[in-house]
Amino acid sequence: MALLGYAGLIPFVFPALVVVLDSEYSALALRIAEAYAFGIISFLTGSWWGMALNRDAGKALLLSNLYFLVGLLIFVFALQWWALAAAILLMSIYFAEQTSPVFTDLESRYRKMRGILTMVASASMLTMHLAA
Repeated sequence: MALLGYAGLIPFVFPALVVVLDSEYSALALRIAEAYAFGIISFLTGSWWGMALNRDAGKALLLSNLYFLVGLLIFVFALQWWALAAAILLMSIYFAEQTSPVFTDLESRYRKMRGILTMVASASMLTMHLAA
């Protein structure tokens, strides 16, 4: 779990470095990170369904759809704001998981790792937004 989690930061951190260094590949690196962030947000909110259905938690299902739809609309119609929006959405999803009773069974080790992953991924997206 930890290896996959931390390896999953590579598509956030490496493109941020490329963009900050103003490489000739900055635009490509930014697009890769943006698409990857959308995939991660979709994955995280989609994973809520199994946990929410097991607990009959309609609020979590609605919230997962809201996060996804907001992300989709920004990704499609306001791509210039996507890196910033992705940073905010990633943090918001994490905080929702920390405060919802649907996720109380998650191991503390996983919660700690998710916090680190969220902060690094969000900081990377914010860095790309500011540098691009």
